[in-house]
Amino acid sequence: MWSRQIGVGAAALMLLIGNGFEGAVAAADPSSGLDQAVVSARAVSACGPLRYDPRAARVADIVNQSTSGYINHVADNVPADATHPTAVAKDLGITGAKVISLQGASRDYGDSVRGVLLEGRNAIPDCSYTDFGTSVINDESGYILTVVILVGP
Repeated sequence: MWSRQIGVGAAALMLLIGNGFEGAVAAADPSSGLDQAVVSARAVSACGPLRYDPRAARVADIVNQSTSGYINHVADNVPADATHPTAVAKDLGITGAKVISLQGASRDYGDSVRGVLLEGRNAIPDCSYTDFGTSVINDESGYILTVVILVGP
């Protein structure tokens, strides 16, 4: 059953990436397009829907700002996420034991979101993640940086 769920999730991600995705990201607010893409990718799994958590969105903002500072050579430290931004999440009151950061970057918004979806091809359909938050930055470098934070109990 699990391998079937992974296959269905991968097929849905490919559908979103291939031809059904552009409508999901055509919203006025870029983060709402990213939100919709993640929700749509999760919808094909046997799991319940992901819940939006503003604290997870704040973690996503911190990770995204940290990455932006790093690529623009103005950061004092390396980016804050290390793919598992558990410490940042705990500082913001998230008590979940499972936290992951998915990131995309491109000069094209759709490609940046596709990067997040590809990076999350195994994590998004994972039923142990229950909450999420997103961040989108139009960086001064010319790249659009996208981050999704997934959180599980």
